[in-house]
Amino acid sequence: MTAVPPSTPLGTGQDARAREYENIQNGMFLGRLLVLFALLALYQFSGASLTLAEGLRSRFGRWWPITNGLYTLITVFGFSALMFPLSYYSDYLVERRFGLSKQSVEGWFLDYLKSLGIELALAAVFFEVVYALLRWAPATWWLWSAAAYVLFAVVLSALAPVLILPWFHRIEPLEDVGLVEAVRSMAERAGLKVVGVFRWGLEEKTETANAALAGLGRTRRILLGDTLLSGYTREEILAILAHELGHYRHGDIRRLILVGAALAAAGFALAHLVLRRLTAGVGFADPADIATFPLLVFCLFLFSVVALPVSNAYSRRREFAADAHAVRIQGTAEPLVSALNKLAEQNLAMRQPPAWIELLLHGHPSIARRIARARQVEAGWPPPVAPPTP
Repeated sequence: MTAVPPSTPLGTGQDARAREYENIQNGMFLGRLLVLFALLALYQFSGASLTLAEGLRSRFGRWWPITNGLYTLITVFGFSALMFPLSYYSDYLVERRFGLSKQSVEGWFLDYLKSLGIELALAAVFFEVVYALLRWAPATWWLWSAAAYVLFAVVLSALAPVLILPWFHRIEPLEDVGLVEAVRSMAERAGLKVVGVFRWGLEEKTETANAALAGLGRTRRILLGDTLLSGYTREEILAILAHELGHYRHGDIRRLILVGAALAAAGFALAHLVLRRLTAGVGFADPADIATFPLLVFCLFLFSVVALPVSNAYSRRREFAADAHAVRIQGTAEPLVSALNKLAEQNLAMRQPPAWIELLLHGHPSIARRIARARQVEAGWPPPVAPPTP
């Protein structure tokens, strides 16, 4: 096991707070899953799901798309209402308690309603498609549904920076001309064309820092959080950006889409088997009956939980590779190491969580392991050779 470098302080009060914060969030993750599974089971086996579906069918008759759409909207809204106390505690009270959120309860609740509106719209459209496929292609619906899921994810990724993020944060062109030119130069060396470099308004709502390479194709842009711009040196910002560009350089978007497609296909295949075996047993003649919705969602969530360590392991590998790209681009690990230490402190991340927690729940390697690996890359790779001047 690689020793934690001296620049990674351990045993401080900050680490104790980060550990407490991590434990609470992990506990809330588990608690939400258990409550969700219990509610899904109650909804399915109490007959409430069938009662709602039958009531809508009696009203709209053969117009099954209306029945399915309204069922989905009512159900998702109902579950969100029942889960609201957990969301309020985890996403607002805990964030305020640990000094990570600046939002008032009114501001947080407005963002919650916006998120809920987006969730309702996406769920209604997606499950309309899934249940139409169940009706039209009962033998292969699971494969087509996996394809639809991937398509939804790609379209959402493309639209997020122009249609969704501006609902929650102010996005405006970055005015620091020198930094914009440095960022554009780095992006061009990675072979990436971006629409622009934007200031991401986070500081009104949070103390945490972030940056992102967002969008696809014509919507692709670089977002730098104002909490990052105000507290990090230019070299640290460029190191963080070089990490993001490393994902692009290595084709990680394409890789993750392929992995996501494979996992989605496996999850829907499991749902297909369960629905085919259990539908009659729980009183339904056809898996395409919208009243089977809780059983379908239970299968998909259960598979996602079981597959989480696998997808996280792959994600951690790609994060290490992106860090290595940042070190090689800058010729030194120092800016990345410094930025990672600042991010750990500002975002209240545990520098070295228990190995089993990282294995099961973390899509990023621990800060301690990332720093150690960056030092190894620095020692094993020569500084990059500058391209010849045209």
